[in-house]
Amino acid sequence: MSRQLLLMRHAKSDWKDSSLSDKERPLNSRGRATAPIMAKWLVQHDRVPDVVLCSIAIRTQQTLDLMFHTWTAMQQLTPALVLPQVILEEQLYLASDSVIINIAKAGATAGAKQCLMVLGHNPGMEILASKLSGSTLTMPTGAIATLVSDSPDGEWPKDWWDANLWKWRGLAKPRELGSETI
Repeated sequence: MSRQLLLMRHAKSDWKDSSLSDKERPLNSRGRATAPIMAKWLVQHDRVPDVVLCSIAIRTQQTLDLMFHTWTAMQQLTPALVLPQVILEEQLYLASDSVIINIAKAGATAGAKQCLMVLGHNPGMEILASKLSGSTLTMPTGAIATLVSDSPDGEWPKDWWDANLWKWRGLAKPRELGSETI
């Protein structure tokens, strides 16, 4: 049984209001348009997660909220679509790759049966996706990296850092998807 790990960078944020702290920055209009596109892409590719681990930053939570609105609307047409469990993780805010992988491992044991998504920030997301894929990646805002583990025992990998236990399935970038998913 394969297990999917999705690493997502939040959608595009707004830098206009300089009085806001970095954690408080909301999505801009492009980010608000991107999140639903990525949610639809996940449904179309059978990658809606069981569990989403989400940073506490406003932009990550808004990204996830917009994805949830899309998934909820899609349930009308696809009743089998199950909404993921959400766990807000303070430590994911601007986390390093090693913190992200440790949180992901804990999240997998907290109920992710088939698919786990971590929704956070660069540079940690990009560094982790690069290490696990074995190539240097660029993760723009809203991008989702997909890795699959076909562990012989059907469980999540024992050593999450072992790139040999992960199969690279690609990087979905909002600009490349455009309106094809709308």
